[in-house]
Amino acid sequence: MLPAHQRVWTNRNLRMATIEAVGFDMDHTLALYNSATFEQLCFELAIDNLINVKGYPEEIRSISYDRKAVARGLIIDKRHGNIIKVDTHGYVARVRHGGKLLSREERRKYYKRGRIRLSPKRYRVVDTLFDLPEGSLYTELVTLKDSQPKLLKVSFRVLFDDIRNSIDTIHRDGSLKETIVAEIPKYFKRDDLLSKTLDKFRSAGKKLFLLTNSDYSYTCAVMNFILSSKTKNWEEYFDLVVCSAQKPGYFLESGKGTKINGSKCNCFSGGDAFFLESKVGSLGDQILYFGDHTYGDILRSKKSVGWRTAMIVPEVETEVLAAEPVSRSIRALEETQAMIEELSLEKDHLLEIGEDTVEIQQQIESSLSRRAVLRKRIASIYNPYWGSIFREGRVPSRFGGQIRDVACIYTSRVSNLSHYSAHKFFASVVEQMPHE
Repeated sequence: MLPAHQRVWTNRNLRMATIEAVGFDMDHTLALYNSATFEQLCFELAIDNLINVKGYPEEIRSISYDRKAVARGLIIDKRHGNIIKVDTHGYVARVRHGGKLLSREERRKYYKRGRIRLSPKRYRVVDTLFDLPEGSLYTELVTLKDSQPKLLKVSFRVLFDDIRNSIDTIHRDGSLKETIVAEIPKYFKRDDLLSKTLDKFRSAGKKLFLLTNSDYSYTCAVMNFILSSKTKNWEEYFDLVVCSAQKPGYFLESGKGTKINGSKCNCFSGGDAFFLESKVGSLGDQILYFGDHTYGDILRSKKSVGWRTAMIVPEVETEVLAAEPVSRSIRALEETQAMIEELSLEKDHLLEIGEDTVEIQQQIESSLSRRAVLRKRIASIYNPYWGSIFREGRVPSRFGGQIRDVACIYTSRVSNLSHYSAHKFFASVVEQMPHE
């Protein structure tokens, strides 16, 4: 049996036999970053910008990058300097202010209704893996601001906006990419199964395209490292390459792309999805697109042009591997929870008919103690502040709910498709209502 961390997971039935063209985003999809070195670089360059351009004190160089400080799907509250985790129903489940995880009573002081209504002026959603360094930097600077208010006199809102602007600047001015291109092997991982996966799709008669927001020069540098070999140039894997796409706007009608001179294949800059469809000779649900961004890649390609969607979620691999040692505890927790519910029903019945409930109450308390032990054991494998990225308690997290709602299939890396037939029928599990 295929190991769980290499599997492809299905939300909606997908018949690969009906897919004529398969497309890919580049960053965090085909090209997997070495997260430790890449995020540390972003963190340090952003600090440099804050000091050299925005006049922040040199003392902020003392802070360290903590990747566990944030995770995808979290929400930054710029008004109060908080980071929030909500479940799929919008309920505020966890709040962290700087380095402090707030109690339920403290959370209620900030969010009295228990839920929040997202607005871009007040909130910023941590949507992509590119957002993690800014979230960690914000957490550390909020902590520093609280402990030394005279050092950082700006408001929580201005603090975040300055960080956001600094991150944008290092992406936009070329300083980040220049550093990365100079040491490509330091910042990217090679996946030996990736070329095999792409060849498998092409051998099955499917057209392949690359659709990325990165410019052609950077795309060449990255793709040359992850795909090129002594016998094959990276561009030979694709029927079409589109750079500088400006997603998500790419999925709205905006015009034809511009041919890139000097490329070895059918390579364009800009354009729109309709121009792309004309080039590959397929449209709508005949196209499957792989991306890592819930909104920019998956939601917009699905809603605007009707493409089928495959989301790349590296965190699946991380959490599945972490959960294997406690798989028995996870099953035991489910059984214990079901037992508590049955015992509670029985207790209510005994109370109604006037029978003694001492014995059954003892069983409930014993089960509750067991549940607490199991929960603590399971929680220890996940992020110490936020738990599982996909769940909050017994329901999906906001991020988990988004994956469920917008991705036809999802997996941790593109090369996991090498373990499946190019004509595979990915069948979703039967959805059940609670009474079933």
